[in-house]
Amino acid sequence: MITSLPNDAVERVPLAQLLPGRSQSRIASVDGPALSITLIDSLSLGTVADGEAYIAIIGVEERVIVVPGVLRDGELVRNPGVGSLLRHGQHGNFEVELFSAAIPGGTVRELNVDQSNDSVIVAESVMVKWQLDAVISPAPESLRALNGLGITPELRAIVKWKPNTGDQRTVLTAVEYLPRASDGWTWAVELVRAHALGESVDPIKPFITLGEMTAQLHSALAQGGVTHSTRTDLAELHAQSIADLRQAISLIGGLEGERLRARASNIEAQLQDLRSIESTPTIRIHGDFHIGQVLRAPREEGDHFTIVDFDGSPVLSPAKRMLPAPAARDVAGMLASIDHVARVVNYRTQGVDPLLAIRWIRQAQQAFVESYESALSRAGDNKIFDSRLITPLIINQECREFIYAAEYLPHWRYVPDAVLTDMFPKEN
Repeated sequence: MITSLPNDAVERVPLAQLLPGRSQSRIASVDGPALSITLIDSLSLGTVADGEAYIAIIGVEERVIVVPGVLRDGELVRNPGVGSLLRHGQHGNFEVELFSAAIPGGTVRELNVDQSNDSVIVAESVMVKWQLDAVISPAPESLRALNGLGITPELRAIVKWKPNTGDQRTVLTAVEYLPRASDGWTWAVELVRAHALGESVDPIKPFITLGEMTAQLHSALAQGGVTHSTRTDLAELHAQSIADLRQAISLIGGLEGERLRARASNIEAQLQDLRSIESTPTIRIHGDFHIGQVLRAPREEGDHFTIVDFDGSPVLSPAKRMLPAPAARDVAGMLASIDHVARVVNYRTQGVDPLLAIRWIRQAQQAFVESYESALSRAGDNKIFDSRLITPLIINQECREFIYAAEYLPHWRYVPDAVLTDMFPKEN
């Protein structure tokens, strides 16, 4: 018999039992011996061999966290495999959408990587992403709009939850799993490394394909509506870009910091271009678009590329991730990461000719943009892209890379240092 999840099934158990085992900064921020855990809501999924399956929504201090699990001996034990028990429809405050084959039963494989949510692979065929935090997210609408175009993995399931007050929040998204797929920080780095070592490879073709895919992505998302940023919006973007530059300057020391400070005035002058733009089109975008979000999977007919992870920019609040933004933000993000690939190759590879990788940057960037603009034009959507924003947005991205390096990955500062030094060869 299916019953409601008892409050003490979560309120008296250790928090570690309810959360993924991987070390994650988001988990660390709620970990502690004196935390108050409250059961907010739950969805019963039915009886399984070792208990009853649930999706629990719990409150931990100021956060609302998703816990998939099984009630065992009076306590909820995390189990991300319960997604196979989802039933299509409205169930109390939970809305479940199932597509095609939905989520099968089978072996659940944990991913041994640090991640901000809780993604697992089920039956080696479906990637299930359980949101760690139940927040509003652009991912469900974006995945739905792009489903079937061949540029994202096939959609299998979406689960949302609506609290008694407030907006509907994302609980789960599930998509087709692509066996043997690697993300761009693997396949693109390997490709450019091979090119820089003089091997016979085509280091440009994938970026022509990626430009076309990005245009398809933006054309599809623009069907949800095109709005426009005003001069006031662009002034705010300028102010945030200046603030990010100054934060980077304050955080980065050593020779990298010296080079950044020596170019600060020139960088600020370039960012001033944002204040000269009256208006620019905005649409729903990917929001965190870089080479790592592009998977390459081998197929008999050739490599197949797909775009993943539509949760939006991790530096923005959930509410701001939902807002439309310039398509140029995605384009600039990808152009910056193309540059980063070459910097990584030169930094990590012995015996490489660094000039080959550096020359490749401009070639790949040009191929990507030309392919993107051509595909947009063929679709009649060229007006959604404003190229005037590209350079300021790349600069802003590099400042954020400095901030990220200072806060999480100190050695990464060599990447934005190299990019900005090349962009601004002369000091102030």
